[in-house]
Amino acid sequence: MNKEAAKELNPETYAVQQIYALRYHRFEVNPYFGLTMNDQFVGHNGPGLAINWYLTNVLAIGVNGNWYAGLNTPSDFNFQTSRAARIGEPITEYQWNANANFTYVPAYGKFAGFSDFIFHYDFFVLGGVGAISTRPIAVVDPDNRTFDWKPKLAFHVGGGLRIFFNRWFAAMAEVSDYIFFDELENPSVATSAPQDKSTWLAEGKSFTNNVQAQVGFSVFLPFSWEYRLPK
Repeated sequence: MNKEAAKELNPETYAVQQIYALRYHRFEVNPYFGLTMNDQFVGHNGPGLAINWYLTNVLAIGVNGNWYAGLNTPSDFNFQTSRAARIGEPITEYQWNANANFTYVPAYGKFAGFSDFIFHYDFFVLGGVGAISTRPIAVVDPDNRTFDWKPKLAFHVGGGLRIFFNRWFAAMAEVSDYIFFDELENPSVATSAPQDKSTWLAEGKSFTNNVQAQVGFSVFLPFSWEYRLPK
């Protein structure tokens, strides 16, 4: 026993903690509310829903959509500016938006809070393509002009943070940018034919970034799973 005890030992010990909330082969259902961040003339706030399926623990495919109709709000700043300068700023309102996305989770971890409670979190980034339905709000000549909704090709990029309260429920905060080419109202009026629809839109397209903050929660389905460890 003394001879064996005298042998030099150099063991390597690996401590790998199991992931608190696995995403692999789970659905994420994410209702949220979006708030406009970059348009000082009109707000495009509204509810949204995202559904993702995780192909791996860090990569997912999914869809998301936003509903804006009836919730667009021209700002007091726009009204006061138009009244003071007698110049109408072309603005648009949104009806809906839908996208197909890829989501990637590059980092996750944990932190302590409320004395001894451990919160687990992850960061995610996403990108996708879809469509957004918009129309100009008649400001220059509202007596004669009424615009129809038109869908436009849109691109979606964003990123956010999830904080898990248990293995299937998390709070979520995200910043998303919906990028598209919009149509604006013509700032000039054809006095000879103000009701001619071909004169209502400005020439060319306006490159638009609809940046919005999205706050909501995520529910992962199924609620539970079983770890399969190597023997």
